[in-house]
Amino acid sequence: MTNEKEAAIVCQDLMVVYAGIPMSFKASATGMYKDVTASPSTVTASASQVGSYITVTASGTDSKGTRVNFAGAKYLVKPTPKPELFWNGAADGSRGNKNGGTLTCAFGTNVPFSPDKGKFTVISYTIALSGIKGSLDGTGSTISGAHLNILKSAPPGKCSISVKYSGTAQGRVTAMYDI
Repeated sequence: MTNEKEAAIVCQDLMVVYAGIPMSFKASATGMYKDVTASPSTVTASASQVGSYITVTASGTDSKGTRVNFAGAKYLVKPTPKPELFWNGAADGSRGNKNGGTLTCAFGTNVPFSPDKGKFTVISYTIALSGIKGSLDGTGSTISGAHLNILKSAPPGKCSISVKYSGTAQGRVTAMYDI
């Protein structure tokens, strides 16, 4: 008879799932257990679940063929992180490319999951130029030709672009560019 001692240590602050992001779970156990599975194996929390907990359990088969349930783990549901805004591939804080007007939103490398889990659509944009009153407002993910002409003729300075987005999450994100 073996006397195996097991321990599991987890950081409670990292036990998080994000609304709208599919998160996969796998389970394993040592010793006499086999065919160990997590349930559910994939969780996609909704925005209405933010602030609540989702429990993921595990079960496995012991050496006698009996299915055994293990203690579950609770994961806090947090809001989906904001995506980053890119102007022709240029990130916040960089030099804007006035020759093109494609605006995209995507997760950066600062999220604790694969950034490609986010899919976003730019609905509208607002551009503000330093030293110029008013703003340039448009719809969609492409800056209009008229607005690009204004950007091309603007003196060097700062340009703020704010977009409304939808998709994996919805909201507004703003980035600042040198022009």
